[in-house]
Amino acid sequence: MFRLSTLIIASCFHFSGIVVAQSPSPGQLILPAKTCTLSFQWLADTTTSPAEPHAAMLIPVRLKHCPRTFYLQFDLGAPASLLYRNKIDAIRKKYPSAIPQQAADGILQYISLKAGKTMVNVREISVKQFDSTAINWNRKSAIEIIGTFGADLIDGRVVAIDYPNCTITLSDSLSPRQKENLTLVNFMYTNRRVLLPAIVNGKATILYFDTGSSMFSLLTSKETSQQLAIPGALPVRQEVNSWGKLLTAYTLSTNAGIDLANTSLPLQATTWIEGVSDAQVAQMLRMGIGGMTGNKLFLDHVLVLDTKNHLFGLKLSSPH
Repeated sequence: MFRLSTLIIASCFHFSGIVVAQSPSPGQLILPAKTCTLSFQWLADTTTSPAEPHAAMLIPVRLKHCPRTFYLQFDLGAPASLLYRNKIDAIRKKYPSAIPQQAADGILQYISLKAGKTMVNVREISVKQFDSTAINWNRKSAIEIIGTFGADLIDGRVVAIDYPNCTITLSDSLSPRQKENLTLVNFMYTNRRVLLPAIVNGKATILYFDTGSSMFSLLTSKETSQQLAIPGALPVRQEVNSWGKLLTAYTLSTNAGIDLANTSLPLQATTWIEGVSDAQVAQMLRMGIGGMTGNKLFLDHVLVLDTKNHLFGLKLSSPH
């Protein structure tokens, strides 16, 4: 059970949904003052053909008074972290002392999550119904996703996502090691949305970056996808589920390249979603937003985002 960010493409196509929307509430996640590194693991999606090995980034967490390891999806498409009500209720039923009682407005207060060696103290967090599944207590190896770490995890911090080594490092400033072989350029960071300047096939644009959308290198309009496609390429049709809504994605192979932070990357594929209104797509393009990208572009790299100074960079990862 993981969230695909395909529905966000509809809202991100609507410029006001990113830039002039109501600001998110202040961050409620308290992390150690020192630099901390969180490990993540990939969740595969075997329902696709071929299977997608990098469908979602999962951060393992532990709760006090509960021996089970759970997971939160790392999802920068969500401005604030949240927990899934159906999972939280199941945990509270079996381990009452692990989950405090939530307020009537769906807010859970004063809960601690241990991610590896890092204690994340949460002043308050929203609890929302995701589906009707509970916890499979009989199968200890089952991957139980109980919520999402959103953009409040990186807000006001420097984050380095090392994709090959599956780590997320959070710090107050860039370290000398992080600066090695790294060229920093400006990006837009507004209302906890990450908007990266890019050059796609020689054309300057802006891409909405969302770690919750792993399956697509570039999610854009149908017209742009067809313009970038290899001549004669046939679209691969795929149904995707986002928060219970079924959408259809069409992906075309492309030889086009993309430049981000002075780094050239092969795009390989471009995708559009059926069901997004033409008016939303047209408005997005008029405002210079060319679409959305997720993790797939960066699987060989370290992506550094300095959300305080609105700087980002990209470099090849080195083995640990």
